Amino acid sequence: MERNEQKYAQDLYDGLTGRFSPVADQSQIATTGGGVQWRCSAQRGSRSCWVGCFEVGGPEFLTFFETDAKKLATARTSSQSETIDAIWTWLDGAPLSLMYERYCFVDWERRRLMSIRDQALKTFPNLASAARNELTVTPSGVSHLWFRTGSRSAHVHFPSRHDIPEALFYWDDCELFRFDAPDRAALATVLSCWLVENAPPSALRKEFPWLHIGRLADFYENGNPVEGEFLESWDQMEGVYEGSRFPPRTLVLPFIAELRRAGYDRKLRAGQSIWSLIVSRSRRSRLRPEQPLVSFQFRESTMEVFSSNQGEERIFEIPIALSDTVQRVLQRLLERPID
Repeated sequence: MERNEQKYAQDLYDGLTGRFSPVADQSQIATTGGGVQWRCSAQRGSRSCWVGCFEVGGPEFLTFFETDAKKLATARTSSQSETIDAIWTWLDGAPLSLMYERYCFVDWERRRLMSIRDQALKTFPNLASAARNELTVTPSGVSHLWFRTGSRSAHVHFPSRHDIPEALFYWDDCELFRFDAPDRAALATVLSCWLVENAPPSALRKEFPWLHIGRLADFYENGNPVEGEFLESWDQMEGVYEGSRFPPRTLVLPFIAELRRAGYDRKLRAGQSIWSLIVSRSRRSRLRPEQPLVSFQFRESTMEVFSSNQGEERIFEIPIALSDTVQRVLQRLLERPID
């Protein structure tokens, strides 16, 4: 059975061979793939293009423009004819400036992010010396703009190819707030306040009342970032179970509340694996294989406790409650340093 991705690639191949037939002795057109991974390629001399063909509610073509196998630009469009025209122009030797002039979809995200960066640096020249800026393009053609200082950073991108950029702000690589940024002047001002002036979150709330800055930012401002991150992780887990149809949630939620009343939410990070609750001393949410943890795997009315702290231990079929056994396992975990 032919998949849509294969059909899009074959149709593009047919269109390319038809367009390039007068110069077939100079150009090489090919298509390769399998499953949902299909691509076309076109090359003439030192210039080449390869096109990923995708199904995104219809055809989607991601084109990379190369010289001597070095990627110089990307383009994403649902139009086969636009893709063929752009490839023709590129292989004909057009400079990037002409590609930009003729095809607005070539380096669309990258060019807009460059414009945002340049406007911010022009408005606030100190931003250039206070923060490093980096514009990157992922293998899938998505562009990202970063500003970084020693402890703070900001990330600007276009989520899911939206026309409005989104800006995310970090302290010690922890996201504290984000907002849609259609107003470039406002974005530049917030960037300057955050990265140049090192404004505390409380000052940002006053100056920009439209910003939504959660309570985690207050912990950072008051010098208790780890405690704030841990508390937020427990809030998230309560939200996961409250919004689920997981049958034992009526027992799990009181158990989580009991753990929180005992103060474990300020000393341990909470997370999940499917419907298991996992606690650890990890500073960040992604546990490394060697990091110790305690997991609670819930059954209908009981739970299994697994500990990987200083050797493995499993405790089967105990009540879903903060028993002496559970406290013993957690206390041993608390003896480990935050990692």
